[in-house]
Amino acid sequence: MYLETPRLILREFCDADFDALLEMHSHPETVRYEPQKGAEGVRAYLEGAARAALAAPRTHYRFAVTIRPGDTARGLVGLAMNFDMTRDWEIGWMIHPDEWGKGYASEAARRVLEFAFAELNAHRVIAFCDAENRTSERVMQKLGMRCEAHMLQTRLLRGEWHDELLYAILESEWAAARA
Repeated sequence: MYLETPRLILREFCDADFDALLEMHSHPETVRYEPQKGAEGVRAYLEGAARAALAAPRTHYRFAVTIRPGDTARGLVGLAMNFDMTRDWEIGWMIHPDEWGKGYASEAARRVLEFAFAELNAHRVIAFCDAENRTSERVMQKLGMRCEAHMLQTRLLRGEWHDELLYAILESEWAAARA
């Protein structure tokens, strides 16, 4: 499965993405607000992506973000079902720091939101970020998401507690923004 935008292709991860994903997860700026995955963690992530792609019904999507015309993973967008009964999904993203400031995170996440609402019948999509991660927060705002909570000390990162922001968008809000 893959999704397209004018500048990006979002495709399933494959084993050949190991080096690119490891490089991204090893970059100090990328893991500033996230736990660092070593080779073992990246391998586990790719194995999880492969399992998710085969599941039926599918409740997790892990897309490699590639920049046209290339096929090298320069980021990722994940989408996971939180609650089936309420059609609640969670989205997250990571872009290689060399590609920051080009709008790729917003573009990729917007396409995945479109997929969630149009194809998966999502009612609500949420996203979390470290409360100090203003870049990720701006992406959420560009997507039309609104802040629902500032949660105190919910993220443990390298032995220290961090606050977290919860943003969300409803299917009705998504539809209104598109009209």
